[in-house]
Amino acid sequence: MISDFTYLMAAAAAILATSLVLAVAGLAFGWRAARRSATALATAQITGMRLADAEAALAACTGRLQDLLAERERATAVPARPGLRQAVALSRHGASTDELVATCRIGQSEARLIQMLYGSTKAAGAAPAGDIH
Repeated sequence: MISDFTYLMAAAAAILATSLVLAVAGLAFGWRAARRSATALATAQITGMRLADAEAALAACTGRLQDLLAERERATAVPARPGLRQAVALSRHGASTDELVATCRIGQSEARLIQMLYGSTKAAGAAPAGDIH
């Protein structure tokens, strides 16, 4: 009986030792996994910050590109009617209706209207009454 008890105690000690070894191994693996997950979390946070910086830089570049495209469009756009501006300036300096038509490439009626609106008083007084319809 004593030998059975001794074997039973030896078996219990072996089981206890094995359990202790397994517990220590589990703790070691758990600690290692926790350390790796902390490292992975830190790496993910750094990556997130770098991504936010890259997105901000991309947004700034996109805004600048839009500004440059708008500036390019304004630079290459043909003014709506440059002849009208020129006709107004010439009319203020006393140009006749025929001169406005020939110089500014506008119609006779447009030239007359510009003469009426912007013409100098000398040119308006000198124009014959039958010239305007």
